[in-house]
Amino acid sequence: MDIAGIYNYETLFPLELVRPDTEEKIGITFQIRSASSAEAKKVLRKHVDEVTERQQRGKLVKGEMRLRQELEKAASWIASWDWGEHTYGGEKPEFSFKKAVEILDREDWIYQQVAEAANSLANFTKESPKTAAKP
Repeated sequence: MDIAGIYNYETLFPLELVRPDTEEKIGITFQIRSASSAEAKKVLRKHVDEVTERQQRGKLVKGEMRLRQELEKAASWIASWDWGEHTYGGEKPEFSFKKAVEILDREDWIYQQVAEAANSLANFTKESPKTAAKP
């Protein structure tokens, strides 16, 4: 058996968000890519370069920078979203990397669900007709 195809890093997993208090689906679906996907690794490499560059200049890596990097890492796991009839802050958010970072920063419960889905190997072992889109 060739194990190279067991885990499809570029498959999208449809994450149906649930309320954190009741675990009821709320009608918002995020298309999640693996934390090991090419797009996610691209963001991670950018972060490693930032930290290395700061260290070479003798500067400390501050908490604010690390928090931003964690949010960007999680945003890289979102390929797209469908808010259905729901809004956020009075508007239906158009998908962008920047908007994903903003929402993940404000809504820890969404961050938690995205992180869990992106890091679950089982979500990326099935064949899927969708391949990951770039952020």
